[in-house]
Amino acid sequence: MMSIRGGRNSMMLVAVALAAALLVAVPGGTAPAPISFGVLAAMTGVHADVGAAILEGARVAQRAINDAGGILGRPMEIHLADTQSDAADAVPAENKLIGANRIVVQIGPTSTELFAVRPIIDNNRVPMIFLGGTTVFDTNTDNWIWRPNPSDSQLSVAMAVYAIKKGFRNAALVFYTDITNETLKAPIVKTFQKLGGKIVADVKLTAGQTSYRSEVERVVSAHPDVIFTQTDPGTAAVMYANFKELNNLAVPMIGTDLTAGSNYIKSVTPAVAHQVLVSLVGSTPPGGAADAFNALYAKVYTHQPLESANYAYDGTLVMALAIQKAGSLDPEKIVQSIPMVTNPPGVVVYNYQDGLAALTAGKKIKLYGASGPLVFDKFHNAYGPFDVVQAGLDGKLVTLMTISADEIQKSAQ
Repeated sequence: MMSIRGGRNSMMLVAVALAAALLVAVPGGTAPAPISFGVLAAMTGVHADVGAAILEGARVAQRAINDAGGILGRPMEIHLADTQSDAADAVPAENKLIGANRIVVQIGPTSTELFAVRPIIDNNRVPMIFLGGTTVFDTNTDNWIWRPNPSDSQLSVAMAVYAIKKGFRNAALVFYTDITNETLKAPIVKTFQKLGGKIVADVKLTAGQTSYRSEVERVVSAHPDVIFTQTDPGTAAVMYANFKELNNLAVPMIGTDLTAGSNYIKSVTPAVAHQVLVSLVGSTPPGGAADAFNALYAKVYTHQPLESANYAYDGTLVMALAIQKAGSLDPEKIVQSIPMVTNPPGVVVYNYQDGLAALTAGKKIKLYGASGPLVFDKFHNAYGPFDVVQAGLDGKLVTLMTISADEIQKSAQ
């Protein structure tokens, strides 16, 4: 234990130092020190496309927050750490965010890295927005972790529902070997069979191979009328080439939100994706929240919003408004404030500026996000609709239909 020496004068010096630490020098005076948000995401590796969406969504939210005056009168800054798409590499990245960057809250990671960094999050009491689909989190009891995007259990049901709507009855599963894919596949099988479908093949692909011809032959020989799939972009490019050689891409494919990523579509080519693939992605309902998100995105980036960036954007706004509501950087008060700014009742707000104004006026608010209503259940999960999207020949996604949250929940029962 450190001894205390110097009495009152020393204590005054410490107080002055602490106060100074909250200010940074600017020309002509001082400004409040920024509030640090951590972004833990894959900037490299097989999930880099997902990581890019997380970072871009958070940066668009940062623009909204700082344009409106910040949080508690202080600007918001982002510290980024790359997980390299690997759980082991996520651990030192997490420690850096907490130890060196002294983050207050965190956006990310995904399912691939969550369970490796979760003990660190818990030990350091860091409020986190989790952006993964693992069904293990469906009954989460961790006080610090909140998920604004739908679970893979909902995504899977939406995929099966769409297949049945299109009249498909015999399906093959083609997924690469990844631990998260197993929890994704089970609800697809359960729902598809419940609704009258049959699984005729279950083929696993090892990522990074130069050929999947034998695996593709097994799929073709099972005579499916649809294929449920999720792979990384590199694996997909080889797989699609093999399908083109064997059956000229005759069987339509239904993919996840990952297959809607720009890297994935570029890897398989927009022409091939347009011919054979549709993907299920979390819906961005039209209206004020989506308009605010799209307008800000256009100011920060020159391209269309990346798939699932809306969840990181929403999660960042949730944390910022929760801090504002708490009036403090105390992590306990922040997590207690999350449902106070998202769940009914309250004045519905569609952007950060209006939320900040309402909180400042002493009102209870309910944030409606770009990804949907953002109502968290007792397990800290939010639910929403899914869009069925297809790439155009220019690579841009077009929405074919929307499957409502109610329809998903009814089909899952």
